[in-house]
Amino acid sequence: MQYAARLIAMALAAAAPIAVFVPPAHAQQRQEARTDRVAPFDAMMQNFDRMAFGEEGERRTWTAVQRWHEPVRAILIGDNAEAYRADVRALFAEFALLTGISFTLTDGDSNANMRIFFSARDWYRSAVGRSFPRPESVVCFTNTSVDQGGAIGMTNTVIPEDLSGRAARSCLAHELMHALGFQGHPARTFESALRNGVGFEQLTVNDRILIRALYDARLRPEMNADEALAAARDIVSDLIARVQTARDPMDVLGQGGEAPLRLPPWEGGPV
Repeated sequence: MQYAARLIAMALAAAAPIAVFVPPAHAQQRQEARTDRVAPFDAMMQNFDRMAFGEEGERRTWTAVQRWHEPVRAILIGDNAEAYRADVRALFAEFALLTGISFTLTDGDSNANMRIFFSARDWYRSAVGRSFPRPESVVCFTNTSVDQGGAIGMTNTVIPEDLSGRAARSCLAHELMHALGFQGHPARTFESALRNGVGFEQLTVNDRILIRALYDARLRPEMNADEALAAARDIVSDLIARVQTARDPMDVLGQGGEAPLRLPPWEGGPV
C-alpha cells in the first residue's frame, strides 16, 4: 500500500486532475438510461465541444486536440483491481477499434503509460483533499500528462476500492474517457458515460461516435479549437449517418476498416 500511495502522490503532482463529481441532491433525479440512442447532430456537436476542448471558461488555448499517438500499456494497481480486469479489457477492446491504437494490460509497471489505481479510502481521501476545492463531491479522478502538441504521454486514474461494483464500473467508463483525451464533461441530459451525476457502466453509442471523431485523422494537432470543431462537424455528421443505417454501430466505427468488434476469449489471469 505504501508503494501505491507513493505512485498516487506522483500522479497528483504530474498534472491537474479531472474528476467525477456528485451533483447536489436536487440535481440527481434519475433519467431513463439508454446507451443505444443517437443524439441529434446539434446536441452531439455541442457536447463534443464541451468534452473534447473544455467546458465554458476552461477551453485550452495551447492545443485543440488531445489524444494518444502511441500504444497504450496499462497496469491495474490495488488489492481489488483484479476484480475489474475483464471490465477494463472490454473497454480497451472498444478503444482500440475506435482509435486505431492498441490498448493492452501489462504486469510490469516500468512499461506502463496508463495506471489505474484502486486506492484504500484513507489514501484516496488524503489525495483528493490536496487536489480539489470540494473533495467531498469527488467520486474518482484522472490526471493526464500531455506535451505541447497535445500528445498524451501518461495518465493516472484513481478509484476508491470501497465503491460498489456498479459505481466502480461507472468510474472506469467515465475516467478512461478522460484518459483518452476528453477533458470536459457533457451536459447532464446527454447520454454519455462522461456526464457527471447518474452515470453509465459502459460506453453509449454517443460516446463511441465521439471517441471515433476525436481520433479521426482530419482533426490535426496544429488546429485551434474553432478549426477543429469545423472539421469535427463533417466527421460527426458522417459517423451519425453511417451508424443510423448499421445493424451494429461498431460495424462502421472501426479505424482502418469496417470490421466489427470481436472480443477475444478470456480465461482469466493477466493479459
